Amino acid sequence: MARKTAEENRRHVLAVASGLYYQHGIRAVGMDRVVKESGVGNATVYRQFPTKDALASAYTQDRADAWFARMRRAADQVDDSREKLLSIFTTVIAETKLPTFRGCPMLNTHTEFPDPQHPANEVAVMHEQRVRQWMRGLAAEAGAADPEQLADELILVLNGVYVTATVLGSEGPAQRAGELARRLIWTACD
Repeated sequence: MARKTAEENRRHVLAVASGLYYQHGIRAVGMDRVVKESGVGNATVYRQFPTKDALASAYTQDRADAWFARMRRAADQVDDSREKLLSIFTTVIAETKLPTFRGCPMLNTHTEFPDPQHPANEVAVMHEQRVRQWMRGLAAEAGAADPEQLADELILVLNGVYVTATVLGSEGPAQRAGELARRLIWTACD
């Protein structure tokens, strides 16, 4: 069997940790469990991720990057900027119905690590800022009278979808978020 490269080992360990952290929470999963379930030696894991904080930050960044990739793919499917904004909600609402759904990784990370100096918290906060900035740009393209206000309102709805679907289930109030987002967008972009 061929030996894996350092990058292959890193990606494998991160994928295993990502599944465990998302399903059980970062604090609930020790490095020993990541080592065991990844099937990679202790030294290999710690060479890639010297601390649990480093692994938690990498997990959070990986989830943030994956979120943007999914949302940009969805937004690229439509031409109208208002529909681009709405596609974010359509995609997120669909994801809440997946059996593996356990909320927003960024909000979960922020809750687990409330210290603003914690590196995983910093990644989560930067992600939320980046989402808001992207939404603001799309709102401006869509002709919103106040793109900043629309972005703020849409962030509130987006995070509400994640939290509400986590607590009340995907068939509850979270399903109404698409229509709420549509009303906000079309009202702001008249």
